[in-house]
Amino acid sequence: MRPSFLFDPSKSSLFYLILFLTLAVVGLTAHEALSGEYSIVGSVASFLALFVAFQSWKSADDASRKTDQAMHQMQELVHETRQLVVSSNTVEEQIKTAVVTISDATREMYKGFQPIMCEIEAFLTEAADSEYLAIMTDSAAIGSFYARHHHPPLNQREMRALTNRIHDLLLQRARDAREFYLATLAADEVPDAVPPTRDQHGHLHYFVQGVWQQFHPESPVTEEYWNEHREQHLSTLRQIQEMFTSLSEHQEQWAAGLEPHQHLPVLPLQLFIRFNAEAKEPFRALVVFLGQYNLDRVAETRAMQSADPELVRTFISMFESLTSLDDHPGYQQLRRQFPL
Repeated sequence: MRPSFLFDPSKSSLFYLILFLTLAVVGLTAHEALSGEYSIVGSVASFLALFVAFQSWKSADDASRKTDQAMHQMQELVHETRQLVVSSNTVEEQIKTAVVTISDATREMYKGFQPIMCEIEAFLTEAADSEYLAIMTDSAAIGSFYARHHHPPLNQREMRALTNRIHDLLLQRARDAREFYLATLAADEVPDAVPPTRDQHGHLHYFVQGVWQQFHPESPVTEEYWNEHREQHLSTLRQIQEMFTSLSEHQEQWAAGLEPHQHLPVLPLQLFIRFNAEAKEPFRALVVFLGQYNLDRVAETRAMQSADPELVRTFISMFESLTSLDDHPGYQQLRRQFPL
């Protein structure tokens, strides 16, 4: 409810000032008419008292108005914060839904762990001497944990040979690609020299735990199996780093200050991206629909390949965003020098 004109000092200031002056003039006139019997001192004192009271009232009203405005702004800020939280949750749900939906749509392309591993091997073989190779996966030891602990059990001799070939191809691509990026989940939150406690494991541990429980829902992954896989992951990263620094062909990436290994804060799906302007199909992407949003589908993993330039560029943008490469000045300079 808005205050009336007489009780709103911001609107009635001039009215009260005129009223007080009128009262003062009336006092002076009464003083003259009564030949000094009316005290002008009392009239002026009354005027000053009224004026001071009015100013105090106006100051109090202004303070109350500013307090109301501050409270309103705080309420708006709280409302906006709630909207941002809701929006963030909505975006995450949309990503999850999109991943599952696309996975459902690729039912007839590649299905099953071993066929997809064969496609990864073929993809890395064909990616020789690429201008740009980006890989986004859970671990540098690609497929080794699945192959070892898949249920029902897989042929270990065949799978070990397949994962070893993928490992060797990964090192070869780290040597001959002009730009090579491998993005994985972090193995732990502490330096490698410090043995991590159970609550210090990073994103990779929780992903591996999720994979394990799809195959063995009755028990968590053991320390023995986790440490074995963690060491495979870190050993592969060390080999890639050694290959990159000693035998690599990507001086531009090295000069730009860009390491071959990047950390992922989240893994919506797994990506293998290749660009080679001299190839028959310059853009090529292999997408494996297995990530943190659909771990319940480990047993029926699906994948697809695409050579559509716009779709592959979209995957490249996703990779750049998730690894924060698009914020790196050196990477921005490389993209200006070698546009994709």
